[in-house]
Amino acid sequence: MQGEIILTGTELVTGQVAEVNARYAARRLHESGLPVRCITMLGDGDPLFGEALGRAIRRSRYVIITGGLGPTDDDMTVAQAAEALNLELIQDEGMLARIRQRLQQRGFAWHPRYGKLSLIPQGATILDAGRAACGFSLKCRDTWLFFLPGIPQEMRLLFESGVLPVLTDMAGRQGHLVQRSLRLFGKMEIEVQQAVHTVEQEVEGVEVGFYPNFPEIHLTLTARGHERLPLEKRLDRFIAALHQEVGEVLLGPEGETLEEVVGRQLREQGWTVAVAESCTGGLICHRVTNISGSSDYFMGGVVTYSNQSKMDLLRVATETMREKGAVSSETASAMARGVKELFLTDFGLAVTGIAGPTGGTPEKPVGLVFMGLATPNGVESRRHQFPGDREMVKTLTAETALDWLRRELLSWKGQNIKP
Repeated sequence: MQGEIILTGTELVTGQVAEVNARYAARRLHESGLPVRCITMLGDGDPLFGEALGRAIRRSRYVIITGGLGPTDDDMTVAQAAEALNLELIQDEGMLARIRQRLQQRGFAWHPRYGKLSLIPQGATILDAGRAACGFSLKCRDTWLFFLPGIPQEMRLLFESGVLPVLTDMAGRQGHLVQRSLRLFGKMEIEVQQAVHTVEQEVEGVEVGFYPNFPEIHLTLTARGHERLPLEKRLDRFIAALHQEVGEVLLGPEGETLEEVVGRQLREQGWTVAVAESCTGGLICHRVTNISGSSDYFMGGVVTYSNQSKMDLLRVATETMREKGAVSSETASAMARGVKELFLTDFGLAVTGIAGPTGGTPEKPVGLVFMGLATPNGVESRRHQFPGDREMVKTLTAETALDWLRRELLSWKGQNIKP
């Protein structure tokens, strides 16, 4: 069931537009146990298209082609495919009527070029003609061809509704495939690999894929066989053994982000949190409030970027700022305590540091970050030295702070901390 993806678009090969369709499709296919062996990118109307399509048909069970299905002169994918496959182009009357209706509903005048959208190779089947996006499928010998639009939203709509179900059904006939995806944070990739190798000696028959997704590491676990239940149990054993090896580094399933994990922990216990940020400029608050329903547990946050704002809003002592500085353990602790008191929450999280590329000194270099966490038991601070540019430092700071909060919440689970 190996397949290929062919992308068309001059804007892609010239670097004017970032390619996202192949990345999306390849990831979804891999998650479904349908490996992609090759991705080819060509400009609009490139004469190599026919050669690329023919080669893909000879060596793959399925080929996904995106782009070049529009009404303009440079949209040539359909005509090139028909020529390469020696098929006649025919007009799908149902599709033509649908296009006319859609144009009328939007108040657009008919133009002959829109008729091009209803041309498909003989033997092709329209994909999801009743929706806002359209494409078509075609079987050539033993290979399925799926032609999808290049607009990402339309491509994903058709891929999920008309491509993935067909391919997963085909793969299912060859046996069962069970997959799990995991997120990890807090160890180097080589350390995670060593842990995985240890577990593989204990639980055999599991394929492991590594996907660094800065700042996390994502794993995909795959088990194949004739019966689903034993495969599910095998993956359960693998995950349990991996958890024993890496501990709290394992965040959970890939479908649940770190901020979702933190939010779930807070909501389940009825706890609240507030955040004070300096070097991250609101990134932590943005991530926390990106979760629907976060108002249940997130009471508020402040970006105290200047020294004066730290003193005025969070009541960081003037002596602390003068003697220890804005980037210090003492200031981070005071910020965490101050934001907890300001919003009357159970927990207060704070970060202050030097994101760079300027502002560093030999004593306090770029990447130095202090974090503070105020809990019902008091306040703790931690020192970190993060690598990378400004964006990397901010990203690592936000991830590390949220992960610290996650671990702290685990230690408080089941305890009544309300007065």
